[in-house]
Amino acid sequence: MSVVEEPQFWLAIGILIKNYHALNKKIFEVVITRVQKQQDDQLCDSTQEELERALREQPERRTCKGFTIGFKLLPKKLKDNILATGFVDFQECSYKCQFATDLFEDFSVRLKGGQLELDSHQTGWQEFVLKSKLLSWSQSKPDETKVKSLGLVNVEKYNDLYKELKQKHSQRLLQYWQTAEESTDPLKFIYEDLAIAAYLIVLWGQTQTEPKAFADLGCGNGLLVHILNAEGYKGYGYDIRKRKLWSLYPEDTSKNLIEQAVEPNSFRFDFPEIDWLIGNHSDELSPWLPVLAGRLSTNFFLLPCCPFELSGAKFQRRNTSISAYQDFFHYVLKVAEQCGFETLQDRLKIPSTKRLALLGLKRTTGDTQNLEYFVQEELQKYKIGDPKDEMITIKLREKEERVRNCTQVDRSIIDGLVLKIFRLLLASHEDSWSGRLSMRDIAQTLSKEELTGIKSECGGIKTLLRNKHEVFQFCGGDVFGIRKPQATAVTTPRLTTKKRDCFFKLHHPLGCPLDDAECTFIH
Repeated sequence: MSVVEEPQFWLAIGILIKNYHALNKKIFEVVITRVQKQQDDQLCDSTQEELERALREQPERRTCKGFTIGFKLLPKKLKDNILATGFVDFQECSYKCQFATDLFEDFSVRLKGGQLELDSHQTGWQEFVLKSKLLSWSQSKPDETKVKSLGLVNVEKYNDLYKELKQKHSQRLLQYWQTAEESTDPLKFIYEDLAIAAYLIVLWGQTQTEPKAFADLGCGNGLLVHILNAEGYKGYGYDIRKRKLWSLYPEDTSKNLIEQAVEPNSFRFDFPEIDWLIGNHSDELSPWLPVLAGRLSTNFFLLPCCPFELSGAKFQRRNTSISAYQDFFHYVLKVAEQCGFETLQDRLKIPSTKRLALLGLKRTTGDTQNLEYFVQEELQKYKIGDPKDEMITIKLREKEERVRNCTQVDRSIIDGLVLKIFRLLLASHEDSWSGRLSMRDIAQTLSKEELTGIKSECGGIKTLLRNKHEVFQFCGGDVFGIRKPQATAVTTPRLTTKKRDCFFKLHHPLGCPLDDAECTFIH
């Protein structure tokens, strides 16, 4: 059993107080509404900062017996918020939480003899959720650098609006997805863009910076533009390639979605009223958004995703001691600051791992000369083309997306590689159906010339083997084997026409194990 020391116990309780939603998936967020400290036999008004300081202090330095904390729990689906009260008792080394509803069970936790004693009617939740979290939190180290979620907006207003937008739009947006036969996950995109829209609307209201018009650069499917337009905010979306969904939106949105490449050095808006730029996973345009906002004297909201340099080249790491995503985020933050913005950071609550946002609400300087000098310096580092050429090319996405799944490779190259790999698998085992080889073993037997034809494809040889699933099977890890054909039960007459020859009938030493009537290929 893990022994928990008193400072570790209060560290865990301090995290619990602000993160009850981590224990209950029905809760979106917790808002502390009131803090009172117990001094002698009286309750006196206090602050959240004083509570956090007392939880961190050594017992002998505390000046009060405990705290009473008023909570407001913001549910994800329920209409009304839930009130609760927490009781910190330093003398008993305990914490108790009581809810003003029967929907949630009260609970208490106490430290005794280095062990956690928990009391709740929900024994499973108590043991496997509450206790597990507390033990984990007791061993954690405070991260002062972590950006607080939704730190720039009123969380209660945000949650209420997000629920309202889901109720109003989600079903209709799902129908758009089905009509367009989009292959992407609709719930992920719909809920993410509804959350971003709710965030922007609350932020604009709080900061009194509601846009005369906004421009979403690299708008993709145009969903965020559509939601904001539907909520009464004028704005436009620009993307290099039109999406199928665009034609399904009402005319008020579809006319505002513009198929046009955003080339940073030559791009100009046709709408002078635009005073907000949005970059929602805008890929190559992400580092350019603060630059464009500086040039055009607009505010900006940026949710960086895929990392790129200003040149359009893949991002070059600056600091390998942190994650690639954090490294790129810090780089874009630097770009924004070099552009003269007083840049704010926030963490959104969206179904994405890339949820750190940058906001430029005002510039500390209007000096565009320094901005352009910085941009030219950055572009010179990764200059594309002739080094003597003064014209610097910015590499942007092509209008037509390249198909990079081996389907565009010359058929003779594919057929030759498939047959060679098949024979390698045959030779790897006495049983001609049981051969297994790792990707490394397969790659080592192929020549450079054989690999050249597909070296630029996503996944290369691995993608090729996966695409030939009627011949090869994935066995886990990086191991592939021969897929032995199996007869399938057919309850209705087969109406399809066989179009391709059976690979095993032609190339396996034992032929195809299926009869002509059972096999889906020509014998």
